[in-house]
Amino acid sequence: MSIKREVKKEEKKLKQKTCVVCKGPAVFCMRGLPENTYCKDCAKDYFKLLGYLDKL
Repeated sequence: MSIKREVKKEEKKLKQKTCVVCKGPAVFCMRGLPENTYCKDCAKDYFKLLGYLDKL
């Protein structure tokens, strides 16, 4: 594998957002606050209605 491909893979990993509660991979964020991100399980636990959140 070329070095460029490996660098791009690592960049993608760094850009991946994490859940603010459990540090897992984030799927949702609060509307208007993209820095508040949540994984699917934590979003269900805290918000009950996923309609209040935006999907990343």
